[in-house]
Amino acid sequence: MRTYVNVRAQAPQGDASAAAARGHRRSRRLRRLRETQELKIRTTHRRRQTLTRGGVVAAFALAMLVYPIAGTVLPYASALGEIPGVVVGEAPSTAHALLGRGPQLIESSLAAPSVDEVASAMAVSDKYTVSQYLPDCDPSSVVSAQNGKLPSSELCEIPGGSLLRADAAVAFAEMNAAFKAKFGRDLCVGQGYRSLAEQYAVKSSRGYLAATPGKSVHGFGLAFDLCGGDDTGATKAWLNANAATWGWENPSWAKTSKWEPWHWEYEPATSAMDLYGSGYWDADGGTSD
Repeated sequence: MRTYVNVRAQAPQGDASAAAARGHRRSRRLRRLRETQELKIRTTHRRRQTLTRGGVVAAFALAMLVYPIAGTVLPYASALGEIPGVVVGEAPSTAHALLGRGPQLIESSLAAPSVDEVASAMAVSDKYTVSQYLPDCDPSSVVSAQNGKLPSSELCEIPGGSLLRADAAVAFAEMNAAFKAKFGRDLCVGQGYRSLAEQYAVKSSRGYLAATPGKSVHGFGLAFDLCGGDDTGATKAWLNANAATWGWENPSWAKTSKWEPWHWEYEPATSAMDLYGSGYWDADGGTSD
């Protein structure tokens, strides 16, 4: 009878222990590999975060600091060589900085004044030029004349047919051109210059609203009355905001003691004649209308 021996069952215990040890080492190695891989992934992630944040900070610095400084300083860098006594790349001495040849003012050309600036200068000037809108009116012809008796040589016809003294007419023509550009039409003027006879007629019809004949600003050709509703609404608002540019004003008495929003006077001439400060007007405060 044959007997079989279970070789596996009888294997030495030492071989089993060695196999277990090898398996344990293999597990630790796999674990270290996984940990190393995870570490690399975390390191790469942190590096990307750092680069991203650094890019944002760099872009912010460029936008807020570098570009403004470069835009302010660099355009003038080449100008250093043009400053008398300054050598690019060399610092000036203390004496030169305190006493030496400093930068000199260099003459430069200025832009031509705007149309409104020209009109403003003309409106307050003692010397007037002929307006392109009233080419036949010569302001230099104005001389002293008696109220209500101005010669025709000193009067000019403005749009609408009314008359004004030549200097006032030129200023009115410039103002009317700006008004027309805004509203598409001329200012509506009811009356400008009034002869002495016309002043008596107005006094007779208007009573206390009219000045004593011979004392009206209309008699000097320096006032006009609006018509057609131009003394209210948008046109009046435009005049309030802009008429002073050409020397025209709705005087204070026409806003207080007597309400006459239609009455406008050429202030440079009334001030030059000192009409309101010389006691020219009636003692009872009569208006100039």
